[in-house]
Amino acid sequence: MTSSNGQPDSDDTAVTSGLTRITFNATGRTVVALDAITKASGDNRTDVINATLRLAATLLTFAHPNGTLHILAPDGTTHVVHMP
Repeated sequence: MTSSNGQPDSDDTAVTSGLTRITFNATGRTVVALDAITKASGDNRTDVINATLRLAATLLTFAHPNGTLHILAPDGTTHVVHMP
């Protein structure tokens, strides 16, 4: 969507094919997690970050109103994840 001045709306959720460079400060724990996922998946950091953000967005749609997500493990154990 675009505003009346032809510029994209700030809440535009349309998927675009272009790339946007984003810089962020990662904590030590985040770098360790990023490296672990990169090593396990064989993907590069950019692909891991992109996939992880899409996964987080999907998981948030399944979270309870209190921010928890209940995961059922193969052994029947329920794990509760507290989403941000």
